[in-house]
Amino acid sequence: MATSPKILKKFKLFVDGKGYLGIADEITLPKVTVKTREITSGFQAPIELDVGQLEKMEGTITLLEYSSDVLKLMGGWGGDTKPLVARGAIQAQGQAPVPVKVTLSGFFKEMDMGNWKDGEEAKLTMQYAVQKYKLEIGADVIYDIDLANDVRIVNGVDQMALLRTAIGA
Repeated sequence: MATSPKILKKFKLFVDGKGYLGIADEITLPKVTVKTREITSGFQAPIELDVGQLEKMEGTITLLEYSSDVLKLMGGWGGDTKPLVARGAIQAQGQAPVPVKVTLSGFFKEMDMGNWKDGEEAKLTMQYAVQKYKLEIGADVIYDIDLANDVRIVNGVDQMALLRTAIGA
């Protein structure tokens, strides 16, 4: 019997420990992209090689109000502030919901208060840069990435560990 896809049902955003259920309209999570170099010399078709880095990780968040608490975090939320956390639940028809948790550290690099129109939400769109990214689905830690410490754990394996050892880090 075919199973239905798991649908995101509800999500809650926490910024500096404060919850924004019903206020956080949307979050675009960071893409995780391995930086590659294309090699063509001598091959019948180009091949890509992992160069030991990731592309920059960034995303956006849209709130349905101007939150002074969030606006004050321009330029940061790392350091003394708590990580940004997005929690959701994915659920297939007739099955139990599965928790999804994304934990991010980094900084807000853009605050866009958009256009003002009478009678509509005062939307705040924030662009953020990521320095740490952890993705958990159910009991599984899918990604645990710490750019400053050169850690890239995917499915329990630190893909950077041998390179750190090779350079004595």
